[in-house]
Amino acid sequence: MRDAVTAVLVHGEEVFVIKRQDYLRAFPGYYAFPGGKVDDEDAGYDYSHPQITEFKPERIRALIRELDEELGFDLEQALEQDQVERIELMGIAITPSFEHVRFHAHYYKIVLKSKPAFRPDSNEIAWSDWLHREAFLARYESGEGLMVIPVMRTARAFAKDLTTSVIEPFNLDYDENRELAYLEMIRGLGYIPTRSNTLPPAEYTYALIIGDGAAPRYLVDPAPASDEILDRMFNTLERYPVDGILITHHHRDHHERSPEIARQLGLPMLCSRKTRERLLACNGTDYLDGIEIVHVEEGTRLTQWLGRDVHCYELPGHDDGMIGLAPTDMSWFFVADLVQPLATVVIPEPEGNMQDYFDTLQRIIDLQPRAIVSSHGIPIGGTHLLEKTLQHRQEREAQIRTRLEQGDDLNQIVKRLYRGINQKLIPLAEQNVRQHLRKLGHRI
Repeated sequence: MRDAVTAVLVHGEEVFVIKRQDYLRAFPGYYAFPGGKVDDEDAGYDYSHPQITEFKPERIRALIRELDEELGFDLEQALEQDQVERIELMGIAITPSFEHVRFHAHYYKIVLKSKPAFRPDSNEIAWSDWLHREAFLARYESGEGLMVIPVMRTARAFAKDLTTSVIEPFNLDYDENRELAYLEMIRGLGYIPTRSNTLPPAEYTYALIIGDGAAPRYLVDPAPASDEILDRMFNTLERYPVDGILITHHHRDHHERSPEIARQLGLPMLCSRKTRERLLACNGTDYLDGIEIVHVEEGTRLTQWLGRDVHCYELPGHDDGMIGLAPTDMSWFFVADLVQPLATVVIPEPEGNMQDYFDTLQRIIDLQPRAIVSSHGIPIGGTHLLEKTLQHRQEREAQIRTRLEQGDDLNQIVKRLYRGINQKLIPLAEQNVRQHLRKLGHRI
């Protein structure tokens, strides 16, 4: 696990906040503070200023470097010129175990005597400003801002008292041996990373809990990979009870063991008619016995989120029965398996359709939701991932058209376009190529 540093800059009743660019790989579109990882080059430095001698020199060096790179701010000079009132270590954020890349991020509160003239790096920072401590928290509580747990807890602590020096708890707080993690990177949208029998490189299906106030609460796509994970899901639902289960589509990693949850807790199960048909066809006609089934479709009002109605959307392409969700103001859009941050989505046979996939991607891009929530990764800001995915598929289709014009058959196309691919994934690549060929009107 690597070290990272974060600079929480404070002056008076305000804190300096940035919003990360939507195209960044790590936490795109999130409200955050300047910072980054500690590099090997940060070793070998030494600092004598009394405000920083208690901290490890390599971390202070990283802090100085990151502030210079991101804001054009010279912390070392500010210390020498007595522009810094104090520096405190507020807490250490530990990346949860379900993330692929993990860090110990050291959050340093830097209290400034005046506001510097920052020069934010637009390659990483989409927006930045000094926010009053209460306005900072309001960005999260209103559902506008995406925040990781330590940033959200900093915002809540500062809203009460900006002189806070240590924040406890600072990390995600749950019994890992008994429960599954529950986190809200978007206020009121509960995310439960659940190890599932999904396709690599994904390992988890992120079950969703949605619904607030007097509106019903739904658990979306619980699919525990084992009985042990199922037990942890039950324990988690004791803390976060729900009124029903929504299944977005029929693929195994979105419903496995869901019927057991529904039966044991006496919950109805919601899905599209097409999904119900496919569930029964793939898992046996008794798969849903003893469960009340409620069908949803385009426009169905499911529940409320922060007082706003949440409706269902039909999202064909990856699966012809797939359902997504979004509030009326498009603060976010839950797209299920339409996109994945870590991999290309398979357009499977027979339920997938490449033309529908193109059309669905474009439809959501046109709606311009402020955040995209998918089933196999954390929420991300903007529609960049959708646009990137659509562009990739368009480029792949152009490559396939070129290979066809040069006389290649299916096997030759796959061999040329998927060089170096894991042999286990070849059948999935063949499916995608066949789906492109169908879209192009080529006889298979």
